[in-house]
Amino acid sequence: MDKEAPMEVVAINSDDDEVPDKPIIQLFKRLIFNDNKQSTVLTNAQIVDILDKEFSINLWDIHELEGEIYLTIMKKYLKDWPQWDDFDKNINTLKSKDNVEKLNKMLEANYQNLKEYLRVIIERSQTLAKSTVNKLIKDKTLDAKALDTNDSKSDNIVLEIKCSRNQLNQLFFRRPNPSLNDSIFNGANVEPTQIKLNSIPLEAILNWWEIKITIQRGSTFFYERKTVHKLNHVLVNKNLMARYNPLKVLPQEIQISRSAKADKSATASMHQYIAYVDSVLMKENPTLVPLLTFIRKDMRLLPDKVIPRSSYRRYTNKYPYIRYLYTDVRNPDINSRKYDLQLEETVSPIYRVYLGPVQLSNASVEVECVQCVRKFSGPDLVEELVAHFDELHTTEPDWKCTNCGKTFPMATLASTWWMHKC
Repeated sequence: MDKEAPMEVVAINSDDDEVPDKPIIQLFKRLIFNDNKQSTVLTNAQIVDILDKEFSINLWDIHELEGEIYLTIMKKYLKDWPQWDDFDKNINTLKSKDNVEKLNKMLEANYQNLKEYLRVIIERSQTLAKSTVNKLIKDKTLDAKALDTNDSKSDNIVLEIKCSRNQLNQLFFRRPNPSLNDSIFNGANVEPTQIKLNSIPLEAILNWWEIKITIQRGSTFFYERKTVHKLNHVLVNKNLMARYNPLKVLPQEIQISRSAKADKSATASMHQYIAYVDSVLMKENPTLVPLLTFIRKDMRLLPDKVIPRSSYRRYTNKYPYIRYLYTDVRNPDINSRKYDLQLEETVSPIYRVYLGPVQLSNASVEVECVQCVRKFSGPDLVEELVAHFDELHTTEPDWKCTNCGKTFPMATLASTWWMHKC
């Protein structure tokens, strides 16, 4: 075979040079062009890639034990594929004849055969894998023993870091960075990597985290709403495949907390609060109608009968959302492949509403972005708030439901009040 032939073969099964080959095709090519077959090693990452792209099994979406089962099965049956000897014999014959066209066809045929072979094996193993995981979840004995044999105080490592929201999203390198003395911390200033053409919807902004909306006069509040989403962060090494996240169900009932000034026997109709927004505030603040419309919608989610000078709080979704934050290292050291450091972030979306007296004359409307310590008020409130978010809050990664696994952009999720049906 002359020196140019391998360059032609590299284009097999690719209509576009920029489109990577299927993982199984990539495996075939490594075998074809590697003269020393004994040094051809299929890594865990490559097997994970095959499971994801060839069979739509994403190991980060399923229980760790189920993922380990799939990895073990793939390692065994990839090695035991009955057609490996014929594949090797045919490859050597076609290479000696420099027949690229037949090599292409042969690769495609073997690709289909190997994929179908693995598909049957995986389908047979799914029932076993899921039943094994379900048994583990029901049997809490292992977890109890682990707690008894380990000093929980010494094992729970807490890392406290002060950083901006944008810094947190890319705070940890996925692998130790050799150019920074193997540091796992990304201390660079985070710059936007793309131009945003669309503004974040106002409804999404008002459902972001640490957003406070107030209607007040002096120290007297007619209405205060604050998003107090509960966030949890754990730095995990996904290559260990050892983290178990039990499904958490959030209560959907509205919780009430009365202030010391609240008259427990006094009640008011929520229609009175809504009527005041419609008849007074919207007329006095015509440029704030989009914001006041949001407040009216929020009020309609509260009970028909409420107690003035009380707080109401509820989770907006039945299940938390999860995502993994990291930044890749351009040229990681080969030994760092045992690491896959990702910051696991979980959010349980919750908001709190305080209701004061039913009517309040000469009230002012204000929105505060608490994390940025920025307050917005006056006739240009909505315009300035949207501009602030478009400038500083557009780089949030997507979220995934911990129950159904569906993925949502943060702006979309916040627009729907962090709610979706599984």
